[in-house]
Amino acid sequence: MQIRFVRNVAARTVRPICVSFLTLAVLLTSCSFLGDSVGEWCNTRAWVHTDLESFVYQHFKGSQQARVGVIPFISQANLADRYDGQTGLGTQMAWAVQRELLSKNVFPVVQMLAHEDWPGRKQEFFAGNFGSLAFARDAGLDFVLIGYIDWPDRLDKWVIHTKLIDVHTGTTLWYGSSTVTTSRPDMLEVSSTMGLTDRRPDQYHMQQIRDTAATCIVHDMLTLPDVDNG
Repeated sequence: MQIRFVRNVAARTVRPICVSFLTLAVLLTSCSFLGDSVGEWCNTRAWVHTDLESFVYQHFKGSQQARVGVIPFISQANLADRYDGQTGLGTQMAWAVQRELLSKNVFPVVQMLAHEDWPGRKQEFFAGNFGSLAFARDAGLDFVLIGYIDWPDRLDKWVIHTKLIDVHTGTTLWYGSSTVTTSRPDMLEVSSTMGLTDRRPDQYHMQQIRDTAATCIVHDMLTLPDVDNG
């Protein structure tokens, strides 16, 4: 009787331990899988795409320098990165794009027109851009870059529209729509479920999304798509 009792207790003790190890293994595998795929992704659809490097070379030879002004992006969302204080999302996005443009050396001068009270509206971006052009013309610029951030229905997915316009002719040289997504909230959800991190509503990784968007926009603006001759 005692032998049977001991054997039964041992069997009942081993099973929960096995289940615990199996559960831990599954969770660690899930974390490993998510860790491999955590990050941001971006794709752009270009509606107007000019060879900007050739355009600048042809129209600004000699001592002339092509001067670009970046206006704070129009954003209906009242969002700001927790690391950037009270700076609005539209201004943060414009600063990121300006830095990325400067790093490419296509435009010798890229000036940020940092006006938090810029009265941009959705209609300004999609209909005429007269206010932006007048603003850039008064500043003595040759091109103006403007942007519009769609109202995000999900904080892990942004859609950003951008235009680069020739101030002298009013011609749009670039017009694209970029979609940026992040998988980081998924990783946070797993880690918080395991008790490794807290669920904090301010952890939306806006800085990473913003920087990825800026890199994506400038890269696609300056890179001509491959032409399939087949």
